[in-house]
Amino acid sequence: METMVAAHDQQAAWPWGCWWLALALLPLLLALAICHGNDAYHCAAFAFRRWRHGRPRAKLPPGHMGLPFVGENPALKRYFRRARRPDGFVHDKKRRYGDATGGLYRTHLFGSPAVLACSPAANKLVLQSPDSFGVCWPAPDLVGASSSLNADGARHARLRACVIEAVNRPSSLRSIARAVQPRMASALRAWARRSTVTAAVETNFVSIIIPVHRLFTIQ
Repeated sequence: METMVAAHDQQAAWPWGCWWLALALLPLLLALAICHGNDAYHCAAFAFRRWRHGRPRAKLPPGHMGLPFVGENPALKRYFRRARRPDGFVHDKKRRYGDATGGLYRTHLFGSPAVLACSPAANKLVLQSPDSFGVCWPAPDLVGASSSLNADGARHARLRACVIEAVNRPSSLRSIARAVQPRMASALRAWARRSTVTAAVETNFVSIIIPVHRLFTIQ
């Protein structure tokens, strides 16, 4: 009789042990779902599209999609804002996943899945393949349908040749130098009066204010 009571007590205690184990593992499983759920979802969606279109050899580059909804935006912001090392985001990808894929890494930025191209060969492939990589930004409604920013293919090559030919002439370079020199001299004098200068902020300001001044004034 005592043996039956002990066995009954052990069976009654076993479900409680399972519940405690489940409660202990729940935070770990939740953390894994948050950290890897977004990446697993996009990898599964890509595998389904690959199977549906009959392209078994296609595969995603190495990388990680980050957290759900926000992707890797927090990491990118940390490198840009706090660490003051914008290239650190790219260097971290190279350190973690290597260069075996030619500088291509999957990520999730600004609300969309993306592939980060950070090698000369990959950038050349993207920029010189207008049929495969069309222009998606800026929208024609924002800058106009005839803007050179929205041109691609032969039209873009023709516009680029015209702009380069106009800008690279000696007379054009002299005109640009005469227009830029006063602003640069004024900026250098202002920097000399300060004890500390943040070069990145000041050069960005000068590089923006000069074309804006040339476009929106009558001087």
